[in-house]
Amino acid sequence: MITVAIPMGSQPDILTLVTRARSELASTLADKLRFVVFDSGSNVDQADTWTFHQARDEADAVTQAVGLVAQGKADILLKGIVQTHTLLKELLRPDYQLRLQKVLSHVAIIHLPQLNRPLLLSDAGMNIDPDEDRLAAIVENAVGVAHQIGLPKPKVALLSAAENFNPKMPSSVLAQAVAKQFETRSDAVIAGPISLDLALSPASVAHKHYEGVIQGDADVLIVPTIDVGNVLYKALMLFTDARSGGTIVGAKVPIVLTSRSDSVDSKLTALAFAIAQLKGGAS
Repeated sequence: MITVAIPMGSQPDILTLVTRARSELASTLADKLRFVVFDSGSNVDQADTWTFHQARDEADAVTQAVGLVAQGKADILLKGIVQTHTLLKELLRPDYQLRLQKVLSHVAIIHLPQLNRPLLLSDAGMNIDPDEDRLAAIVENAVGVAHQIGLPKPKVALLSAAENFNPKMPSSVLAQAVAKQFETRSDAVIAGPISLDLALSPASVAHKHYEGVIQGDADVLIVPTIDVGNVLYKALMLFTDARSGGTIVGAKVPIVLTSRSDSVDSKLTALAFAIAQLKGGAS
């Protein structure tokens, strides 16, 4: 049984997500999906699809949902219509002991029609301007997720504007320093600085005669700042037929972030991604 806790989850689009997940995701799983909705609104209990728990207000809904995770009775936390900082503040209470890694980070999965593999992107949603140690932790989290979804030795590209080291370019300096930290790593290939075209396009690699360890076949893109990541993510969503969804990782359970602007399809992809992190298979 995989249990998903949803604070402030009685909004129509969240309940549509739950209904679709039960029909579209559950059929592919050996385990059953169970959804527990916490909300201060009216009772929307639908026993065959989800269980409803009454809350006094938003804060109480968050406390109840995170409490279920802390008790080991929920495997995924899915954000309903609640402020992200409110959810994370409760999740990171020391008495819950839910933090596993020193840095929490956002990892998105992107399915591009042009690629024959899923692509991971981090961090486009949480860490604003990471220094070397924080970016290394973001890499560590992303590699862990890649392993969880079935990539035993992911290729990780530390993005910059160009593949040639430039001491005047902060992203280039950062990428080189972080790549050096991982140069003896045996369960991942981590390289940078590298440009986006060389990370994803074998044709660009051939055209530029690039000889790096990543040959247009990156599995994971690591961006130097949230600005770069957010713009890249939104450009892919606006101008391609990509499917995507994201989770916050580094805690004991994956946290599915949703916003009012996300489509139900995007929310479903994010939930499938979180389930894949538990089950060890690409979503």
